[in-house]
Amino acid sequence: MNSEKQSTVMKTKGISLSLIASALLFLCIGCDDDEGISTDPKPDGAALNTWFDDAVDKRIQHFTIDASTGGNFTGEKGTKLEFSSNAFSTLTDDVVTGNIDVELVEIYDRATMLLTKKPTNGKKNDGSINTLISGGEFYVNATQGDKQLKLKTGFTIVAPTDNTGEINQDMKLFNGEIACEGNDCDLFWNEQEDRGIDVGEIQVTGGFKTAYFVFQTKFGWTNIDRWYNDPRPKTTIYVDVPDGFDNSNCAIYIAYDGEPAALASFDKYDKDKALFTEHYGLIPVGLKVHFILVSIIDGEIQYAIQSATIVENHVEVIDVIHSITEEQLVDLIDELP
Repeated sequence: MNSEKQSTVMKTKGISLSLIASALLFLCIGCDDDEGISTDPKPDGAALNTWFDDAVDKRIQHFTIDASTGGNFTGEKGTKLEFSSNAFSTLTDDVVTGNIDVELVEIYDRATMLLTKKPTNGKKNDGSINTLISGGEFYVNATQGDKQLKLKTGFTIVAPTDNTGEINQDMKLFNGEIACEGNDCDLFWNEQEDRGIDVGEIQVTGGFKTAYFVFQTKFGWTNIDRWYNDPRPKTTIYVDVPDGFDNSNCAIYIAYDGEPAALASFDKYDKDKALFTEHYGLIPVGLKVHFILVSIIDGEIQYAIQSATIVENHVEVIDVIHSITEEQLVDLIDELP
């Protein structure tokens, strides 16, 4: 091969290799070197579930009482628990004596409902889900050392009404039911139809305060509630979230304007339509609400809050999310009407 021809071939090969290298570089921008998988930050469903769990754990208050004598104590938000003497036994029905540890979580506001993933979704006898207006959500449990205890008799929960800003004679007792798919768990509230709530007075520093009184016979989650009722025509609503977000890595809530003790969650996701929805179609047309999205990306909370007035077959499109601290998110939710 003469030198001129060899030079031409070398140049041609150089151009081809350069084009191939450029194409490969273009294809691999934002990709993993080994697998060719995008390394762009993605919503982290496991981190979101951990965030919800941690929010509950941080709010557990511990109290010590004598099992034989019983006792009363008051939580940080004014919730009072009253236990009679000899109210506890072991799981094998042995008598319990000595000190025991009682755990209490008290939730009265939508921000805490969201952080702990304890929305006011109530389950009716036919399996349908509707929104509740809460007078307080509570977790109560008792242990002695590493042993779980059970109740021989019940205990009384006393919940100040000024924590939710409403006094309503129609409140009922609801027990929490937790349903899980893998590591993703949701809590629904089941009405105890034969159990009403009493309204009375408790003595506090400086006078008296109105409170709800409920007698509970089991440990776990308790809610003092009434069903949300609105006479306007109802509709089903949908939420369209950004690409990459779905029910495995984000949560969608709806806050009703004027109801600070209610927060509904979208517990269904239509994979074919890629839309969040609720399966009961009982959202009033004309209702003013705020949609809330939360997720975790690279360890940071991501959120969106959008105001809307519900129309028939409402589709809420969320296309912009932002980073935020937990404290800032709580402040924003507390400021909602």
